[in-house]
Amino acid sequence: MSDECDDLLHDLDHLLHGELPADQAAALKQHLQGCPPCFESADFQAQLKALVAKRCGEAVPEGLQARILGFLQDDARS
Repeated sequence: MSDECDDLLHDLDHLLHGELPADQAAALKQHLQGCPPCFESADFQAQLKALVAKRCGEAVPEGLQARILGFLQDDARS
């Protein structure tokens, strides 16, 4: 991989989260189409992100959430 690849892959996470401006996203996507090593890296990261989102999508138990919020509010008052 080249320095260009390193620079573009640095923005890959932002692309996967939809956080890049349209022109940067288009440039990164164009690079991915022409660079098999970068495409493989991007594909792996996208699949991993999807798997984590699917497997870690459980809601926080209501009682735990209330305890944490109470703790944070008490800490903020101190």
